[in-house]
Amino acid sequence: MAAISSQLSGSQLLPGSRAAGISLMAGVVIAFFPSLFTPGGPLIDPVAPTDYKGTLDVLAVYPSLAHLAAMLAVISMLLYGYGLLGLWGLPNRAGGRGSALLHYGIMTSLFGWGIFIVAMGMRHMTIHLMQRSVEFVGEPEAYAAFLNTAVSGYADMAGLVLAFLCIFPFASILVGVGLMQRFSSMNIYKIASIGLVVIGVAGYVNFLTAQHFPEYDLTLLVYINNMVLSIGAICLFVIGVGMYRGREELVQQEAAES
Repeated sequence: MAAISSQLSGSQLLPGSRAAGISLMAGVVIAFFPSLFTPGGPLIDPVAPTDYKGTLDVLAVYPSLAHLAAMLAVISMLLYGYGLLGLWGLPNRAGGRGSALLHYGIMTSLFGWGIFIVAMGMRHMTIHLMQRSVEFVGEPEAYAAFLNTAVSGYADMAGLVLAFLCIFPFASILVGVGLMQRFSSMNIYKIASIGLVVIGVAGYVNFLTAQHFPEYDLTLLVYINNMVLSIGAICLFVIGVGMYRGREELVQQEAAES
């Protein structure tokens, strides 16, 4: 870990704090579009998140919008990753190159977002299959083949999203702890860092509830999870603002010394 930290901290691959802050804020803003405007979501022909067939039917009605929403979700994850890398070179309070917890949180976040990007690729494929299925409405066997493949692919995609939901609370807690210990007094940036820890814990509680307490409405738990993710995104936006404004605790050592 120390060797990786040393190599990356001096690497030109890492973004400057200002550029990283812009990237993080832009990622948050863009991410809200697919969360609101994905067909079958809260605004366009809402469907229960657990109704795969109903969701696919809606995606088939609005394929272009569905493709756009999935693509923007991927772009937002890439912007998140670039923005979070801007925190890698932060000096810790003891004068080193950064907190091990923060570094591990960044790596875990990148891994989780990578899984989510793969899931969005599978969503693109299921949308394409539903587009193609329309051509075979008059041929029941061919239509059923496309539909069954799409439903199977959507279920696999849901599995990847679940993997992401298992990883993101852990990553959020690590990043939050790694950041909040940098602030000596309470301010909006420390509150956002604490918020990342809180939503990480809440995400785990919600995830474990869905696993072990089937009597609870799964649709309600999905909505709670989406709310938790939205609050986490707002916390990241605040951190991005601090990086953009050159907040001392959130800028890399080279920038802090200049």
